Amino acid sequence: MSGALASIKTKASAGINKAASAVGIQRTQTEDSNNALEEISELCPQLTYQQRIIGFGTCFVLGYLITFLSFNYFIDLIEGRPVPFVMLYTLGNIISLFSSLFVCGPKSLLKKMFDEKRKVVTIIYLSSLFVSIVVCFIKFNRDIKLFVLLVLLVVQLCSSIWYSLSYIPFARRAVKRCFKNTIGDEAA
Repeated sequence: MSGALASIKTKASAGINKAASAVGIQRTQTEDSNNALEEISELCPQLTYQQRIIGFGTCFVLGYLITFLSFNYFIDLIEGRPVPFVMLYTLGNIISLFSSLFVCGPKSLLKKMFDEKRKVVTIIYLSSLFVSIVVCFIKFNRDIKLFVLLVLLVVQLCSSIWYSLSYIPFARRAVKRCFKNTIGDEAA
């Protein structure tokens, strides 16, 4: 494990030096780069398996608890005051998404999120998170705003579920078959 950490530190230091020279800053391999790496390492400590599971569970439950508690403000959303509902709903989704950081770390999470089979749903999910916050604060017709926000919140929910299903082997395929069989039975 320490060999891998040393390799990462060496590569990070080389990357920092390349970036610094690209913008015209002269750097040498001194305490400065080592101090920066140590500070970053302190922000991302090595966690035990139990700590990772506790962190994951806490963020996941807290995120969805905040999401469900946002429905206390649903009437406010309908009445034209969307900020409390949208902010809590979106914050809950973001916290739940960040729970994965405890399991696999930020670099691995980003790689997995933008993997070929998750790329589209990740972009839709992250875009719906961002756009719902932006729309919440833009001034325009209340009814149109309500409709757009409701669509974005449904997109958040659906893309979150679809994204989560991508981590369970054969889950997406099972859901597709379930819908296909249900729709097929209805059409007949």
